Amino acid sequence: MTGGRTVLAAAAAVIAALVLTGFGFTVPFAIGWGLLVGAIALLAQLAVPLEPSVDAPHIAVEPDRRPTEISRMAWALNTHTGLAGTQITRRVREILRQRLQRRGADPTDPANRPEVIALIGPDLWDRLEGPGTTIVDIERALDAIDALNPGPSAEITTTPPDAPPSSTGRASLFPRHRR
Repeated sequence: MTGGRTVLAAAAAVIAALVLTGFGFTVPFAIGWGLLVGAIALLAQLAVPLEPSVDAPHIAVEPDRRPTEISRMAWALNTHTGLAGTQITRRVREILRQRLQRRGADPTDPANRPEVIALIGPDLWDRLEGPGTTIVDIERALDAIDALNPGPSAEITTTPPDAPPSSTGRASLFPRHRR
């Protein structure tokens, strides 16, 4: 509120009291109604937003800080229980299916079961399809994906010095230590 608006609210209170006194009302009654008019004039100056975010400062979101699919999948990994969410499990399972199909082994076909076991190991596909997929299962599936498609990017690994390497030389998703 500015000083000018406060003076106008006080003037409205005085004018209302004088008008009521001029009509013959008692002085305490006119002062009470004058104070009420002044209070309403002061309260009318307050900006009451319809939404709580109206008066909040606007912070522009940079394009690289928007939530991405990778961050949503990372949040699907529960480090407290060791379980992986359905979003990341579904994505890893689909990528693994594509890599296996490139090798001629369809994991959904029971006739190709021995080939799938030879390529990715026993029970990994069943662990990815069933409930309760763990982070270790996701790590095993990522290792299998790397092994099924060796290329120039698979040879370049950036492991932190304190992270134990996995079987493919890739660092674990979550080092085994607690705070």
